[in-house]
Amino acid sequence: MTDSKYMQAAVKAGEWLLNTQQKKCDDANCGRFYYTVNLEDKQIDLSSGWQTGFAIIALISLHKATGEEKYLDSAKQAIDYIKTLQILDSRRASIFGAIREETPQTQWLHPRDALSAGWAFLLYGQYCNDQDCMERAVLFADWLMAYGFCEDWPLCTIKLGDGGFDSDDLQGSFQSGGILYFIDMYKATQDLRYYNVALRMSDYYVDNFIDETGLITVLIDPIGNNAGINDTEKWPVAWQLMHQVNDDFGGIALAGSYELFKRDKYLSRMSAYFKWLQGVTNGDGSYLDPVMEVASATVPIFLNSYKKLAPENEKNAISDTSTKALDFLLTLQQDSDDANINGAFLGMNNKCRDGLGEWVNIRCTAYAIIALLQASDNSAFPA
Repeated sequence: MTDSKYMQAAVKAGEWLLNTQQKKCDDANCGRFYYTVNLEDKQIDLSSGWQTGFAIIALISLHKATGEEKYLDSAKQAIDYIKTLQILDSRRASIFGAIREETPQTQWLHPRDALSAGWAFLLYGQYCNDQDCMERAVLFADWLMAYGFCEDWPLCTIKLGDGGFDSDDLQGSFQSGGILYFIDMYKATQDLRYYNVALRMSDYYVDNFIDETGLITVLIDPIGNNAGINDTEKWPVAWQLMHQVNDDFGGIALAGSYELFKRDKYLSRMSAYFKWLQGVTNGDGSYLDPVMEVASATVPIFLNSYKKLAPENEKNAISDTSTKALDFLLTLQQDSDDANINGAFLGMNNKCRDGLGEWVNIRCTAYAIIALLQASDNSAFPA
């Protein structure tokens, strides 16, 4: 498999983003992409803030790789959509700076989802020297630190309705990528508050979510309120398995933590997670049964960060694992006469249940672009 094939696949996936972006400026959906498309009945759902955020990061990577302005133009339109989700009404301090989930009317958010949108503000602001986006990234980070944490970890869901600020009591492993967001915020601003939050989150992740065997516990109930932690209707088993093998960038966050804080336990957990991944790899390079497609994109992103730090006796296995994952990933990309499908990658359905090859989605497609461009040394993520 050559770098040119990775590049070609990434560019083809980028065309799917460009083709499915909502572009009518008099439509409140302007800037959004498709979240999922059903291959049979063509049902379409639009992207939320977090999905749009990582599409922006993929588009920035494509611009870095190709120099083509169409990718930055699309990213700018998507940034403008995310801006409509951020609350800048200073009359309610408890929600000032927060980023709503889907529309300006949405009365809730998942802090980790909002963080992906905030991350897009940060990376776009740095890449394009956009001061407004940099300020918005700071506003979100400051809101999250003040109102979105329980102990040293963000909450799962926060309600923003007129009845007042409210939240659930659960915490999820899927917040782990937020460690790297705060590291990036520290590097961009030199504000030690972000350094301290990243350090505390790193320790909390190792102590509570990823054990010495590399197994990730997806949900915990930190105050013992039994807040629906075993509700598989609300938190489906397939969704939890996806978060284990996808890891939500916890691995690359630990790589960033190890480089910044020099704590051996972070490196130890990365090694353990790599070994756990090897134990759930199928012969064709896919992960789990039923197959969780997105892992074939996120595992190479993790391995790219881990390989730089890993001991020499693991490096060959890391390279082999990454190549197998990327080879399988290419089999998930769609060839279709339908522009709503062509170039996209298979993934879970719009309810985050196992798609069983019936859906394409933006999660896997945006992550695939990042992974494929990393494989040809062209990605802008991690920063």
